Amino acid sequence: MARRRLGLVTLMAVAALGAAGCATNFSAQAVRAEIVRQTGEDPQKAFELNLGRVTMALARQVLAGADSAPDGSLPLSGLTSFELAVYGLPPAALSGARPLDFTAMAVRGWEPTVRFMDKGRSGVVLVRASGDRIGDLVLLAASDKSALYAHLRGTLSRELPAALGEAVKSGGTDAVQRELQSLGPQR
Repeated sequence: MARRRLGLVTLMAVAALGAAGCATNFSAQAVRAEIVRQTGEDPQKAFELNLGRVTMALARQVLAGADSAPDGSLPLSGLTSFELAVYGLPPAALSGARPLDFTAMAVRGWEPTVRFMDKGRSGVVLVRASGDRIGDLVLLAASDKSALYAHLRGTLSRELPAALGEAVKSGGTDAVQRELQSLGPQR
């Protein structure tokens, strides 16, 4: 009996340690689920874009110079892939009774560099770094009408989290969406 109890306690400890080390897995579907969790309703409309390494390389060739950031744009050099999703908020969130708050989302394994909730707008910039560069960056932002999710991968500038946070605070989700969509394939 004591041996069985010791085995059960050991198994529970290993499971707890394993769960504690897991990082939150971000995706467009996970963000959609968070919107549903907070508002009780599925987003009204959605735009989702996912560019991997090959597509990103082709887009860079077409854009010729996307690595050089003109004044006022985001420092995106080193970007190798990204996901972007923009959701129109459901009526429950638009009523203003309970604004979408990404700062309340449970996150493990990511370093929050920007967190804000102000006047019904919220935003979080999370990073996973290696050395002096960022390898993974997630932006979650909500305004009064929409929510935005962006997951950027590559060898990213340490200036990018602050720039994204400032872009969301000053220009809202629309400004960041325009900037990131400019990296996608042009029609």
